[in-house]
Amino acid sequence: MKSISSLYKDYLRKDLIIFDEKQLEIVSKIKDIIPKNFGIKERIISLFYQRRSISKGIYLWGKAGSGKTMIMDMCFSISNIKGKQRIHFQEFMIDIHNRLHEIRKNTNIKDPLNIVAKEISNEVDFLCFDEFQVNDIADASILYKLFNLMLENGTFIFVTSNIIPKDLYKDGLQRDRFIPFIKLIENNFLNLELSTKKDYRRDKLQNVNTYFSKLSHETNEEVEKLFDKLSNGSSIERRELLVKGRKINVDKHAMGCASFDFDELCNNPLGSEDYLAIAREFEIVFIRNIPKLSSDKRNQTKRLILLIDALYDNHKMTIVSADGEPEEIYSGKELEIEFKRCVSRLHEMRSEDYVDSSRID
Repeated sequence: MKSISSLYKDYLRKDLIIFDEKQLEIVSKIKDIIPKNFGIKERIISLFYQRRSISKGIYLWGKAGSGKTMIMDMCFSISNIKGKQRIHFQEFMIDIHNRLHEIRKNTNIKDPLNIVAKEISNEVDFLCFDEFQVNDIADASILYKLFNLMLENGTFIFVTSNIIPKDLYKDGLQRDRFIPFIKLIENNFLNLELSTKKDYRRDKLQNVNTYFSKLSHETNEEVEKLFDKLSNGSSIERRELLVKGRKINVDKHAMGCASFDFDELCNNPLGSEDYLAIAREFEIVFIRNIPKLSSDKRNQTKRLILLIDALYDNHKMTIVSADGEPEEIYSGKELEIEFKRCVSRLHEMRSEDYVDSSRID
């Protein structure tokens, strides 16, 4: 089984990434605490490291584009722990509140959060949150107890964020109640800053074509090459997003990039919340093979409008292949006004200004 150090060196050798001293320093510091299933020899070594380090998690923070997500994804991919999960923090908290709601229906249970924390720990040994931030008072009020219980129950938590722990939930309501959570992060997690001078992911977006207006074998090849470039040539992984108990299957994901065929997203009964979950979870979204749409494709057209709205509102980098320019896609009349907004946004999303300012961490 590969270590994160050897995987990082593989990326360097294949010219998938540029050497960065700060990244290598982070890799060296976390390589021995990533959860793995061990043989007897490795277990002895692991116990030795556990005695030296009390870290129950990793909090990796710093400027966007410095490689935080890449390093977390490397750790996630090399870990052979079966019970591992990588999920957007907001979706995780929605699941927590739903579980609490179900348990509270039984008035005899005095501490539902303790039960939920045990459920999570029984399901997940290695939990990864990307783009961690706290904005909701309902979340802020339970995070200390929830995280403390999960850590006590043996769940290892890896967090990436643009925010240093002491500034989390800054100026939030009743922030004094949130301070114990900050102390928990500072005292129990390995706190590391990764802020490089270069924005590596954004450098790769220079002069990139983000809209392909012809569906052909050549276009498919170009899109595949672009996906490989922006995902650093990483291995393709399947992902599942949880949206209010429903699962969205993501068959093609690598290093923060997700690729979908139009049929997957618009020929299935998905809605605004599903598209919002996709926009929040991934840094770069590929939408392949958008066909020409007429009045008889009303539902598919409405879903495409909602999808583009979600990506645009979250200012996410979007790569599109379509059967024509944006204004050539829809020929119906019923949704003509709504689709004009979609056309305008598709044009803006391929502009240099939009690409330069898109949210890529």
